[in-house]
Amino acid sequence: LDARRILLGRLIDDAGLFPPARKPMERAVADHRAARGGAHAWMLGRFLCPMSRLDELAAAGPDPVWRLGAIADDRDVPEYDGPGAIDAIELRWRGEVPDSPPGVDVFVEVTDVEVLPALAAAGLGAKIRCGGLTADAFPSDAAVAGFIAECVRLRLPFKATAGLHHPFRTRDDEIGVLQHGFVNLLAATALADADTVAIIGETDPGAFELSASGLRWRDHDADADALVRTRELFRAYGSCSFDEPVADLIEFGMLEAARA
Repeated sequence: LDARRILLGRLIDDAGLFPPARKPMERAVADHRAARGGAHAWMLGRFLCPMSRLDELAAAGPDPVWRLGAIADDRDVPEYDGPGAIDAIELRWRGEVPDSPPGVDVFVEVTDVEVLPALAAAGLGAKIRCGGLTADAFPSDAAVAGFIAECVRLRLPFKATAGLHHPFRTRDDEIGVLQHGFVNLLAATALADADTVAIIGETDPGAFELSASGLRWRDHDADADALVRTRELFRAYGSCSFDEPVADLIEFGMLEAARA
């Protein structure tokens, strides 16, 4: 098995409707359809939509085979009768463990790792927010590493969102903050016995290598089998751009460019 396909397969959930992109529905649907027809469609996960805009999504005509993720806002229960299937719900922690509809993955966004055992006991998933529109929305390296370590300990599936526009740490001069990198998070999950705070904080892309045989960070390696276990936990991350992370991975030699 090619470790790159294992690690990156269906990794990127399409969050084009959300900040900072905030695409109009018609454009977001068209862009998702184009990505699904591209050479790197195997990396594309769900199309994410606020629950309050599900009717608008249905009218925009997504393809019947699309996997959809409903993001809780002002509705508690997703109601959708359009093409495609909602197989994931994302919501914020509201002080109690939510119900889980049959056949649907539920990811609960938390800010306190003490909540994670309750989610694991209920068979739910967790979600971490790694950025936003202001500097204070970006959690510390220790906070991200601590979340991942607890998920690994509990064997708790999780996903991430916000601020993960690039594979590696990237300076956002407009906000004045160092963005987290999604490859950093993947490596911290795969190499949980290493210094995960250092992995999350790593700023040198050259410290990482992803090849057909596995993932490396400095002197630590994870083979294809370890990456299967990694993706059983780290299910996906939301990005308002699909093309940008793909282009970055190609630039850093972790992904092959599409052939003409």
